[in-house]
Amino acid sequence: MNLNMDVYIIAALAVFVILFVFVLFLFYKVSGLTARYNRFMCGRDGASLEGQLAEICARLDSLKADVSGNSVKLKEIAGVLNTATRGIGVVRFNAFQDTGSDLSFSVAFLDAHKDGLVISSIYGREESRTYAKPVKNGQSQYQLSMEEKEAVCRAVDSLKQLTVQ
Repeated sequence: MNLNMDVYIIAALAVFVILFVFVLFLFYKVSGLTARYNRFMCGRDGASLEGQLAEICARLDSLKADVSGNSVKLKEIAGVLNTATRGIGVVRFNAFQDTGSDLSFSVAFLDAHKDGLVISSIYGREESRTYAKPVKNGQSQYQLSMEEKEAVCRAVDSLKQLTVQ
């Protein structure tokens, strides 16, 4: 019976040593995790994680307000841009047979709504004349010459390449 008791004591002692080693291993792991947790919770100036998260949330709210304000400003700019001259069409032509070169011209200046004007200059040997005609939605209330119509068409075509959403 004494031999059985010795075996039990040795087995219990072995289990105790194994458990002691396991406890030391766990203590080492917990110490490492505690150190990592403390580093995580402290910022570079000692601020806590909660403080940093609050600061990030405040900055995020500020950025959302900035984006919203920029969106409104961008819509205003797009509205102004739609009224700016964006489409230009130029046609040079020879108005009279007795003059050389294409010294006469028609130029159309249009905004995004196809509103603007067309200017024509007719060059002759004795004199030159300049005409301006308003354009509304790509049309004029005045009779347009073939060259003026071509200048308006070119300006409208150039508008198609510059669309702003």
